[in-house]
Amino acid sequence: MFPRHATLALGTAAAVMLAACSGRGPAPPAAPATPSRGASASGVPRGHAPVAPGLEAGLEAGLEPGAAPGAVVLAASSSGAVVADPATRSYRGYTSAGELSWIDRDAYRNDAEVVCAARCPDAVITAAGRDGTNRVRLRTGTRARLTAPARAPVRRVLAVRGPSDAVLVEDGRGGRGARIRVDRTDRTRVLVDVADTAGVLWVEDAGRSAALAVYRRPGHAGTSVLAFRRDGRGWRPGGPPRPVAESWGGCLGGVRGPAILAGPRGTLLAHGTPAPLTSDLPQVGECAAGRDGAVLLARWIDAGGTAHTALRGVDATGRETWARDVPAEVEVAAHPSGRQFALSGQAGLEIVDQAGRTLVRAAGVSSARYTETGGLVVVDGAGTPRWAEPPRDG
Repeated sequence: MFPRHATLALGTAAAVMLAACSGRGPAPPAAPATPSRGASASGVPRGHAPVAPGLEAGLEAGLEPGAAPGAVVLAASSSGAVVADPATRSYRGYTSAGELSWIDRDAYRNDAEVVCAARCPDAVITAAGRDGTNRVRLRTGTRARLTAPARAPVRRVLAVRGPSDAVLVEDGRGGRGARIRVDRTDRTRVLVDVADTAGVLWVEDAGRSAALAVYRRPGHAGTSVLAFRRDGRGWRPGGPPRPVAESWGGCLGGVRGPAILAGPRGTLLAHGTPAPLTSDLPQVGECAAGRDGAVLLARWIDAGGTAHTALRGVDATGRETWARDVPAEVEVAAHPSGRQFALSGQAGLEIVDQAGRTLVRAAGVSSARYTETGGLVVVDGAGTPRWAEPPRDG
């Protein structure tokens, strides 16, 4: 599944500003090593970039170089956000007005999965229980309640809009097998048999109108991907499942945007058909995609204990357009258009365009994510999310 707050701890070299290491170095190693730092030009400006309007105010409590990792945005929309906050060791739900709606320390302690319901910060939290079964709770305001019991145990909630509009992973009846269960508001149901509940990956685009389910089928050695689209009654399959290479993550740029699977071999799904990506990364750890482009990420730690992030921009066809290697751990979020990307970490925020050129920078931002409407949610050093306007697309 996608990494959550535990994998976003920042490296010891995070005091280096993101743009200061814009030169493209060697491809990251497949295993921890000490790469050389060749300074070849990447076409990324090194000088001053303007501060984003709406980002310069209210960040006085921002992160200082060498400070502890800041809060991370787990989910966000134009109505609210959920953050993981190391300072309070909790998941926290905020409205877009900046009001704290709920706090959940148990979710943070268990590194729980969280998905927004119809409107953030209302969310469903899935955490591992002490008895080996998962506990699924609905968080709305100060209330948290367990979801209604089902005829088959629900292991994970992948997507939810309401009690009859959800995507679940559940054990089969009588302990026979496991499956993805898609509930629709017209009371129809889509069932997909899977080999195990933990290995199911669900990827949605920013507008929550397109999705991919990646899973292993019972009795099959390989991995399959099944595309979904939303209609007026919920999620429906967009075609038959297709075989793909092993994957542990992915990103989706909408119904017409690129669909990318992260794994030992990064894969572009062009019209549902797997195709290789044009990139020098030996493997793709994560990705972020919008309609017109994406960023591929690979992470590693060198022999000296420094975390590194390799960033590779690609267009909608999977062709590499820019490259940057950073001696720190960086989080990337894609604008729904795919024409700009937010790079955030302990060094602050930098927004780049499709060519990797710096548009704006802002200090004191530990994490950022775009909403479905293209707004930008940023978290400051106090762990409080704010909604700001990003620069205009090119």
